[in-house]
Amino acid sequence: MLPEGWKETTLEKYIHVKHGYAFKGEYFSNSGKYIVLTPGNFFETGGFKEQKDKIKYYSGEIPKEYILKKGDCILAMTEQGAGLLGSAAFIPNDDKFLHNQRIGLIEITDPNSVSSDFLYWLYNDPKNRLIISNEAGGTKVKHTSPKKLVDISILLPPLSEQKKIAAILSTWDRAIEETEKLLANSQQQKKALMQQLLTGKKRLPGFTGEWKTKYLGDIADIQTGSSNRQDSLTNGEYTFFDRSEDIRTSNRYLFDCEAVIVPGEGQDFVPKYFVGKFDLHQRTYAISCFQACDGKFIFYTVGYHRSHFLSQAVGSTVKSLRLPMFQKMPLKLPPLSEQRAIAAVLTTADEKLAALESDLSRLCQEKKALMQQLLTGKRRVKVD
Repeated sequence: MLPEGWKETTLEKYIHVKHGYAFKGEYFSNSGKYIVLTPGNFFETGGFKEQKDKIKYYSGEIPKEYILKKGDCILAMTEQGAGLLGSAAFIPNDDKFLHNQRIGLIEITDPNSVSSDFLYWLYNDPKNRLIISNEAGGTKVKHTSPKKLVDISILLPPLSEQKKIAAILSTWDRAIEETEKLLANSQQQKKALMQQLLTGKKRLPGFTGEWKTKYLGDIADIQTGSSNRQDSLTNGEYTFFDRSEDIRTSNRYLFDCEAVIVPGEGQDFVPKYFVGKFDLHQRTYAISCFQACDGKFIFYTVGYHRSHFLSQAVGSTVKSLRLPMFQKMPLKLPPLSEQRAIAAVLTTADEKLAALESDLSRLCQEKKALMQQLLTGKRRVKVD
């Protein structure tokens, strides 16, 4: 049953989606006044994405009707990235962005019935995006059309309720954006801390001892596992570290200790810190049995200096590590007490990052649930 005052309809009665202009590639440049929009200017979940290093400026003649205004609502009509098709975004500035082909511009033909703010959320609703994707054409790259974009069946509340729903969801978006900014700032702060503390450029108060260069193979044991992927389980009791960066489970364990785990194959070779019982793939490495050094400090310093692995990994399609690459990895080590103090500072930074990531995940999930309730009328809002 429809919520009171709502109606099931299509958008063709209320809006028109305008095709963009085919700007000529010969006039694209690296600087200028006007920027040519592409599907890369959309986030998959909706919203406007700055291209930064991939900006395309245009120096040719420009039809005035294809210069976009601040607040114009645009739609991605080509799936340049997974899940992008139908994504909606608002233009952030006047007289700067050009309405390119493969991008739709929403033109409201009945402003007394629909709000552009509400349409933004309708098109970014995962349910509607799935409909758009399922009805899209193309094989390798999906694409849609203005007609298909206005033909989707929607539930339309009264205009005043549309505006209230859009305002509520926008508040959640702002909270998510603020949390994303806090997370990005904290990540940069941790990166700066690592650069200063793990190289000795900045010493913690009270520490003056000399740093010594040691080979990793001289200060720790480095071992590989004996298991293959088929030895992992869906619901095993123990942690199983795969040869890539995957983590699985196993019904047996080979190690019971503090260790730094490094995948033996991959592209990034990002280490993990683990304490407890675990098993390893035969092409995964465990650094353990630390001699006169702190395991958590080794985790951070190996991660910071993993360019050593990246530069020496062998293979073309799949990069692989060999035991001597670990044994001959040079590390600068401060006295043990300073290692522990540095590790404690970086652990605190990691805990802050984990808390922000948890907050961000929770906000995104709550917003998703709220969208589903508000856009279907399962939860009604009070209109002043």
